[in-house]
Order: sequence, then structure tokens, then C-alpha cells
Amino acid sequence: MVYTLIANQSLLFLCITTALMTTGQGIAVPMVPLFADTFGITSAKIGLAVSAFGLARFITNIPAAFVSDRMGRRSVLIGGPIIAAIGNTLSGYTASLVPLLFFRFIAGVGSAAFITGGIAFISDISKIENRARMMSVFQVSFLVGISIGPVLGGVIAELFGLRAPFLAIGVVSILSALCTFFWVPETRMLIASEPKTEAAEVEHSTSLLKGYEFLFKKDLLLISLAFAGTFFTRGGAFFTLLPLKGSRTLNMSEGQVGGFLTLPSVFSLFMLPFAGIFSDKYGRKTVIVPGISLFAVSLFALGFSVDWIIFGVGVILYGIAQGLEGPAPVAYVSDVSHVDKQAVAQSFVRSVGDFALFSAPPIMGLMTDLFSIDITLYANAIIMLSIAIIFLVFAREPIQKHTNT
Repeated sequence: MVYTLIANQSLLFLCITTALMTTGQGIAVPMVPLFADTFGITSAKIGLAVSAFGLARFITNIPAAFVSDRMGRRSVLIGGPIIAAIGNTLSGYTASLVPLLFFRFIAGVGSAAFITGGIAFISDISKIENRARMMSVFQVSFLVGISIGPVLGGVIAELFGLRAPFLAIGVVSILSALCTFFWVPETRMLIASEPKTEAAEVEHSTSLLKGYEFLFKKDLLLISLAFAGTFFTRGGAFFTLLPLKGSRTLNMSEGQVGGFLTLPSVFSLFMLPFAGIFSDKYGRKTVIVPGISLFAVSLFALGFSVDWIIFGVGVILYGIAQGLEGPAPVAYVSDVSHVDKQAVAQSFVRSVGDFALFSAPPIMGLMTDLFSIDITLYANAIIMLSIAIIFLVFAREPIQKHTNT
């Protein structure tokens, strides 16, 4: 009882700091491409400005985990937001692409450090029987911040100019660091004090040498493909092309772009618990395949949109697809991975996704320069539809083995 109360209180404090941190990330979603567009550069170069953040995440995930294990969770939960505040604030005072790339990279380092620390924190305070639920609460707090951020950034930009939202990101990031400093306890000792068996010591000594062949088996590779498609779409279409389409094609103001890009997170937040329940009851593929397919439908609608109504329908469909793709793919990774190597499997798949995240913006930006935003969105839709078909035909449904037990 006492453990549950302490854990829940710690989770509550972490969720508050996470919502503040991700509010800053949400502000950046529409503002980075719109701000970079004022430099008079190509769409491909705008894509580079977006992808710098994802590249930093890809590079920082594992080093941040080592720092968290050696120096404690608070080191990255406090240091991450401070680094992000510096990078984001200075991003708003750049006047050309190269310094913007550098400071967006710094911001990405801070974001990756915080997320890595947050996941480790929850692993510390949870037990096997409640870990998934605690992770779901963490994901909800993440989406709350992402939902608030775009519209907040749009309003600030309309009132004070395109540089002001970056200062706002710095403010909420510092608030996140302060809340962590005063409220969030250190939890690394909870796992460091656990006794280790002789078998566990042997396993640890050989874990770096063998036992990871399963990472390259069919099921994990297929779910990695699904992650890559989802992250590629997020980085290329959502983070890069949709703000540009709203501004260039539909003549939206910064506030209007931010408002529309808030809708997906709102609908994702609504879908998240239902997707988890449905996935547990009827199987992972019954959620994953429709989710990927719905991404394709939303991209076709967004490419076809010539007015705000169809654009709004497209972003809502995108949000529903994002909600469906929330818990089920993560659960699938767990289902097809070794029980004692869950962290490695999740990190592997996450790294594949982050690679797609930072690769997509410049690739789709270049396609936009060569063709158009709409054609690029159609191509993205075809890719997602192909992934859905591949996963439907070749991926195993792992939850079937539990249905009759």
C-alpha cells in the first residue's frame, strides 16, 4: 500500500514535468518549418531544420541511458530540459540555416535525455503487473503537452512574431527542470539495491556477446518496418509538409496552422485507451494494420485538400491513426521479444523509428522541391499502404497463444 502511494505520487510529479517539457516540443512542431521558411530556403533545407532534432534523438538515446544509470535519473530529467531550453531559445535568434541546425540539434539532445530518463524512472517505480499502465499514463501526459503546444505557439507567433515561440519553449523547459528539481525524487537506488542472483550475473556478463539474434527475426523486423513508416510520416508529413501546406497553399496564419496541428494529438489522446483495450482483447494486428492503413487514407485526404474542411478531416484521421498506433506496436515488440531483453528490443525498434524520423524531412522536402507537396503526400500514403499490406500478410499475431489460456 505504501509503495503504491509513493509510486503514484512520483508518477504524478513526473507527468507534470513531462507535460511541460512536451508543451515545448508541441510549440516547435509548426513553428520550426514556418520560421525556417522566412529564410527564403528550399523545402529540402527546411526539412534539414526539422530533421536536426530527430538526428539528435537518434544519437543521444543510448548515451543518455548510460548517464542515467551511472549518475541517476534526475541528472537527465533536470539536465535535459535545461539543454533543450538553451537550444530552443537560441534557435529563435538565428538568421540563417546553419546556426538553426546547430541549435535545433542541441534542443534534440535535451529532449532525448529527458525522455530516456522518464522511461527509466517509470521502470524503477513500477512492478511487472502495473508497468504497462504506468507507461500509458506517461504517454498520456506526453500527448497532453503535444496537444497544447501547437495552438499555443501559433497564438504567441501571431501576437509577438515567429521568434517569440522559441523563447516560450525555453520558459516551459526551465519550468520542467525546476519542477523536477523540487518534486521528482531519485529512483535509481530502487533497482540498484535489488539483490542479483548468480544466474543474473552470468547473464549480464555474456549479454554483450550473444543472445540478441532475435532482433533480426521476421516478426521484430516487420514491426520495426511499421515503426519506421509511422516515424517517417511523422517527421516528413506532419512535422514538415503540413505546416508548409497550411501556410503556402491554404494561406493560414501561424495561429491557424497551430490550431489545426493540435487536432491530431487531441484525437490520439481520445483513442489511446480504446486502442489498448481492443488490442489486448482481439490481437495486435487488428489495431496495427487499420492504424497504418488509416495513415495512408489521411495522407491522401491531406494531399487532395484544397480548403480548410478537407485539410481538417485529414488531420483528424491522422490523429485517429496515431492513437491506434500508440500502445499496440509497443506491446507487439514485447510479445515477440525475449522476456529478459525487453529494454534492448524496445531500444532497437525506437532507434529504427528515430532514424526514419530524421531522414524523412529532407527527403520529403527534396521531393516537394522536385514535384509538389501534394505528390509527396500521395507517395507517403502509398508507402504506408504497402507497409500495412506487408504486415497483414507476413506478420504473426502473437497474442493468439494467450486467448485460450
